[in-house]
Amino acid sequence: MKKIKLLLPLLLISALWACKDDENKDDQDIQFDQAAFLSNLSAEVILPNYLELNNAVNDLSESVDTLVFRKSKSDLDKVQTKLKTAYLAWQKVSFLEFGPAMTVGLRANLNTFPTDTTEIEAKIAQNETNMDLLSMSDKKGFPALDYLLNHTSDSLILAELNNNRINYLNAVVQDLKNKANTVYGEWSAEYQSTFNSSLGTDVGSSTGQLINALNQHYERNFRDGKIGIPIGVRSSGIPRPEDSEALYGGYSIELAVANFEAMKTFYKGKDGLGLDDYLKSADAANLDQTIQNQMVSIDSKLNALNDPLPAEIQNNEQALRDCYQEIQKLIVYWKVDMPSRLGVLITYQDNDGD
Repeated sequence: MKKIKLLLPLLLISALWACKDDENKDDQDIQFDQAAFLSNLSAEVILPNYLELNNAVNDLSESVDTLVFRKSKSDLDKVQTKLKTAYLAWQKVSFLEFGPAMTVGLRANLNTFPTDTTEIEAKIAQNETNMDLLSMSDKKGFPALDYLLNHTSDSLILAELNNNRINYLNAVVQDLKNKANTVYGEWSAEYQSTFNSSLGTDVGSSTGQLINALNQHYERNFRDGKIGIPIGVRSSGIPRPEDSEALYGGYSIELAVANFEAMKTFYKGKDGLGLDDYLKSADAANLDQTIQNQMVSIDSKLNALNDPLPAEIQNNEQALRDCYQEIQKLIVYWKVDMPSRLGVLITYQDNDGD
């Protein structure tokens, strides 16, 4: 009996130490080349996409210069095409709101929609072109250009190009160009190195920032902004087609598809190390497979939709709601399960209970 009594405390101590070891395993760094992961994302995904946006915006600026000089139908056609190209390029970086993009406030400056058309017309009438005011966020960027260049027939748009309208158009384009050029310039100069070297998973680390930025964009700007708000998810089920992205150009769904494709590429690290590999290294291959399967489901629903979005809301609303539900399902995996497995804290506040 004495031997048993002496043995029990020893067994208990051993068990406690075993539990402690298991807990320590969870706290230990995952065996993953985080430096190579960040370097791949910056070199193969982030920087090339910012360069693409930078070049597309510069091309748009040049085409606008030609349009306001010659005011021809062919020049307007070219500007409209260049605008769409730049808008699609924006979709590849819109979810990267950290570092230089956050400093510049890139998303708010480039893509606050719906744009305030009444105020835009008032600013034009008063020849007010100061784009640096905080109050101007919904009167500039891609949505304002979409309105200025697509809101009516080509002949009327050309006829509207008086001096005040040209001044406003040029100011919007120049502001967009300056913001895009600044972010690309900072990434290519110094921030890429900073990003690559900010290891770990704490709030200030690159991994922590990119996972937070990806999730926040996916929830608020992709799920809600591109689909949910237009179909009435935030307005008691009453559709708001007037709140669609690229309302006047009529390619809202195309932008949504491009945005989701870019987020998938980012998740997979293009052809190199991505978040999928990070999860596998954390013994979460099943979670990665669940995420990949859900992405396929979202793709299927998204690609079944047609532009323009307002017409789709009117004629095929259930398909949009089904798509929204598939988009919603990924949030649990991306926002809850993935950060948990990788040791990342979600720091932004969400007020809709998801």
